[in-house]
Amino acid sequence: MSLELNRAEGEGKVGAEAIRDGERAGRLVASLQENEVRGRHAWVALDDHGLGEGESPDLYRDLYSEAARVWVDAGFFDHYVVVPADPEVLETWYSLSFAQQQVHGAQTLGPLSPVEPEDFSVRQAGPEDIDAAMTLAFTIFDHQAEAPTWAGAPAPPEDEARGSYSEYLADPDVTYFLAERDGEPLGHLALERESESTVYLSIAATVPEARGLGVGKGLTEVALAWAYEQGYGTCVTDWRSANLLSARFWPNRGFRPTAYRLHRAITLTPRDQPRRSARA
Repeated sequence: MSLELNRAEGEGKVGAEAIRDGERAGRLVASLQENEVRGRHAWVALDDHGLGEGESPDLYRDLYSEAARVWVDAGFFDHYVVVPADPEVLETWYSLSFAQQQVHGAQTLGPLSPVEPEDFSVRQAGPEDIDAAMTLAFTIFDHQAEAPTWAGAPAPPEDEARGSYSEYLADPDVTYFLAERDGEPLGHLALERESESTVYLSIAATVPEARGLGVGKGLTEVALAWAYEQGYGTCVTDWRSANLLSARFWPNRGFRPTAYRLHRAITLTPRDQPRRSARA
């Protein structure tokens, strides 16, 4: 069967499509973006790629070869792709020199009876707790700036972070939980309505000196019990693969991987640099 690879464009995205015997066999497109965190990069979301029925994941190798040429020629050398948690699909992308960066996880919610912690308390908080939230706001930035994560995302200025948190906590689709001991904030967690049936766990952090007390577990149990009581059937979240605390904590709390974000950085030899002899 003949396979034809063509450039694909649409809705502000560019990449490649594969045509086999007149029918689309696969597609891979990216939005070309530039921002402070990732610089110039090509971003492939989960909905930006797919294969036809019966097609092997190996087809992604051909699609990427065609699409990446377009991205690199346009000066976009950092490539991100979100792929389903399918071993064959992952193996294909790993063979293209991509590395795992972020895990997307989900769990089905059910009735929970959280155990009352002995050394701290957990309560539903809100916009009036902005001062407590700000004492915790930079915990995740500080942690992920260290080994082995080195996430590289710069923390915002404090006044900007305060404004962002104030707006976020006032959002009716956000529910905020706070863990405290004698009035001192130890950790926090936020849930964000994603749909009628799904809630997104968007923020979770425990101050270093309180780790090991069960703060994260206590916050999670209270939050997921609340979500189930509100009628949500699924909770989703995501975490950095190299963040060892998160990578161990969330699977132990019942979250199972549904997708992964992969990353590859392209380094090119300058075109005007003479090529070395094959005998060198």
